[in-house]
Amino acid sequence: MKSNIILLLTALSTIILASESRSLTLDEAIVISKSRSLRMEGPRIDRDKVEGQISEAWSNALPQADALASYQRYLKTPIMGTDNVGYAEATVTQPIYTFGRIGAGLRAAYSTRAANGHLASSTEKSLELDVMQGFWSVLLLRDVYAVRKEALSLAESALDRVVKLRDVGLLSDYDVLRARAQVSSLVAPMHQAENDLQLADIALKNLLGVPLDTAFTVEGNLTQFDISVEDDLSNSTIASRDDIEALRDVTRVYENGYAIYKNTGWPTIGAQAKYTWAWGSNNWTVDKNNRYSTVSAGISMMIPLWSSGKNPGKAEQMKADWRKSKLNLQEAERGVRLQVIQSRNNYNTAVISEEAAAVAVAQAEEARKIAETRLENGQITQFEIQSAQLDETAAKLSLVGAQYARLVAAAQLRNALGQSPYKKSN
Repeated sequence: MKSNIILLLTALSTIILASESRSLTLDEAIVISKSRSLRMEGPRIDRDKVEGQISEAWSNALPQADALASYQRYLKTPIMGTDNVGYAEATVTQPIYTFGRIGAGLRAAYSTRAANGHLASSTEKSLELDVMQGFWSVLLLRDVYAVRKEALSLAESALDRVVKLRDVGLLSDYDVLRARAQVSSLVAPMHQAENDLQLADIALKNLLGVPLDTAFTVEGNLTQFDISVEDDLSNSTIASRDDIEALRDVTRVYENGYAIYKNTGWPTIGAQAKYTWAWGSNNWTVDKNNRYSTVSAGISMMIPLWSSGKNPGKAEQMKADWRKSKLNLQEAERGVRLQVIQSRNNYNTAVISEEAAAVAVAQAEEARKIAETRLENGQITQFEIQSAQLDETAAKLSLVGAQYARLVAAAQLRNALGQSPYKKSN
């Protein structure tokens, strides 16, 4: 089932990238990353390994069939023997009782599979969070670049007006110099914003696992996204996180591993059925006089006597690993609670900051409109209106930054709660 889903995601991502429009939404970016990102290959390879471990564990509980065939040609015939001797046997062995070793091996194998599934899910959510941040970074830096470009355009327009006023004697060369200095101070930030946008675009493509020269346009803007936040700090929510579940599965693996080695000192009981066929002849004839066959069945008990401390030593090592895994689980559970509290506080702070930034933009816009009216009435200078315009530009930059911070904080809080980072508000 999982392999079919992966194939479906891969096919869908190929269709998306091959489309002529080459536009990319956040939903499409997440789909592409899950099918193409190299980060997901590790859990998939580990899953194949785990399936092999389960098959190996089952093989210890299922019947084993072996066959043996041999032929000997005596160069010097024994006194009581023949020149040609053939022998064949087929044996079926079924373990009956192993003092819990087979059951512990199966439980360990299935716990390993569960751990792999939880780790794969945790990796997928982590990748989803990174893709969201990368996608929003492109939108953020695109807005920053647009605002920087707008600020430079306003400064250049102001310079043109100052030059014209200087030419008619209303302003001095000093005023022109000030205006030119203002333009020069805005050139570098605009180019830096353009460079940051290009780097963010490349970083997003790397996250998606697509060629870096793939051409697509990131759709939307930051105001279109609103991530649903469910602030639940209950123990059940924290315990259900995939990484915590994976650590819990690991403790079961070591617990059952310890049980296997601890019980190696006990005997094992098995049933055996065997068919034997033998033949001996000097002239290659095979008849009832020179061949025989038998069928036998029985119960066997293998009693280990001495392993020079190897198995007890393995048991002690596995027991120590079991205790360490339980300690890691306890530490992780405490760390998760702290992470959730920090993420919740960061989100609340981001919401307040965004609200304050929105108010600042409204106030700066109102101040700029008043300044424009006063300029028309000759009550202020060109430099004062330019200052009001730049204040509005700075307020816009703060707002887009606050919007980005709020979206990231919401996604991080969902991730800390063990939820999928991307869930739209209703």
